[in-house]
Amino acid sequence: MTRRKPADPMAAARPIVTGRSGGMCERCGARRATDMHHRQLRRHGDHAPANLVHLCRGCHNHVHAKPADAVDEGFIVPSWDDPRQVPVNHSVWGRVRLDDAGGWALAA
Repeated sequence: MTRRKPADPMAAARPIVTGRSGGMCERCGARRATDMHHRQLRRHGDHAPANLVHLCRGCHNHVHAKPADAVDEGFIVPSWDDPRQVPVNHSVWGRVRLDDAGGWALAA
């Protein structure tokens, strides 16, 4: 019997997030993005595009190494908050709210 490979839980969101990022890190904007980061950590959040940001490895490491800064910047969202409502400091657009369609809106 052949074992099936588990389905990729981010299969639907991955192309939407990649389209939003244009392949560049959404935190620094200077390097090619390689990692999908869950703003609301996987054990609490979902795999929706508003909960994911495309980061370079250096920024992904920084977000996890400096969680207090990452919360202030919107790259980590507490379990009780909705990632769609928590702004993130985007490298291109500034402070924005992300949506599940791959879009964004300026945060007030």
